[in-house]
Amino acid sequence: MMSSRLNRARMARVRCRLIIALAAAAAVGMGGATAAEARGVTREQLASQGWVCVPFAPAARYSCFNAGLGRPFPDNPDPRPSYSFLAFSQASGEFLGTGHLIREDLYSGQPCGGESYVFRALIGYWECIHY
Repeated sequence: MMSSRLNRARMARVRCRLIIALAAAAAVGMGGATAAEARGVTREQLASQGWVCVPFAPAARYSCFNAGLGRPFPDNPDPRPSYSFLAFSQASGEFLGTGHLIREDLYSGQPCGGESYVFRALIGYWECIHY
């Protein structure tokens, strides 16, 4: 009986994570804030579902990465080719937009909408953000 309740609770958490991940993926895929805003996704919700939200001081924002995919960090011995993330204001917590990172050795001048990618030397990735 207790095992059955634990399994149902675990499945509910998995479904919730899947819904949030799909909402975030839709926001990233659309390149805009509308999907996440429509679903009311917050940094706190993502963090409670295992996402890793790290402060990025130069832009006064949090960048939230899906925990299943990890996040970039200096001197990573096995860096992923790219990452997508959701950005939230540090001051207000509001959803700002979506971002994409491309590993330095794979970047070859790809467009970032009407903007340019910005090199983030500390982690070795080029960043494109859509506010």
